[in-house]
Amino acid sequence: MEMKIIRKYRKADVEILKKSIRRKFGRIEKVKKLLQIKKCSQPEIGEAYMFYMAIDDDIEETVIVEDKKVFTSLSAKRYEIIEFLNKNGPASIKEIARKTRRDYKNVYDDIYAMGEFQILNVVRYGKEKVALGEIETIEIRV
Repeated sequence: MEMKIIRKYRKADVEILKKSIRRKFGRIEKVKKLLQIKKCSQPEIGEAYMFYMAIDDDIEETVIVEDKKVFTSLSAKRYEIIEFLNKNGPASIKEIARKTRRDYKNVYDDIYAMGEFQILNVVRYGKEKVALGEIETIEIRV
């Protein structure tokens, strides 16, 4: 049993990811060098390069999760977070909690539970943690 997630990163998402990547890896030249040295053994470096190269384009990402525990990471409240992000775009955990009228810690726990299985992408943006990526499809395969 597996879950297939198709997520779209719009221009605002890509800009946040680029800033997050610059903070983590530095300039594009450093990312290219790391990619060559590591021979792509670290997927995050390849992902960083992909987002760097996506100048103004929307990006579509497909994630397939085969861990059965992924099904415990979805609930009605967590689905509300997904709907909020799809409707409003990237948002900090604090903003999501405030606008959905939920406790910050509960929203934080929910976002990180979904992030653990790559249902959501969470990046550091300045002092905030931001959840981003519009989920187009969640498909369960038996």
